[in-house]
Amino acid sequence: MNGERARDRFMPWGGLALGTVGYFLAHQLGGDSVFQDCSFSSPLMVAIATLLALLLIGSGALISFRVYASDAEPRARKLVATISLLACMLYTMGVILPLIAAMIIPRCWE
Repeated sequence: MNGERARDRFMPWGGLALGTVGYFLAHQLGGDSVFQDCSFSSPLMVAIATLLALLLIGSGALISFRVYASDAEPRARKLVATISLLACMLYTMGVILPLIAAMIIPRCWE
């Protein structure tokens, strides 16, 4: 299987794959570190992790949207792309809410 064919097969799944990685990154770096290690975490770190996660989620959604918007794609691939896009919307909400919490709740419950 050549690289272009593998990339073509991955495209509908882009939102799920990259969105999951972005969500995991934001959760581990941002959400958990704020309350686990007071000397290591800061709201700036959470903001950076959120930006990186949103970039990953957005690029995955863009990849899946290209399949969703194409008229030449079969229905099965469009369904997977639709599910990927909807998952990206949930991932975005799951990434932004810890950022809001990190900005509102004082560092280490001071």
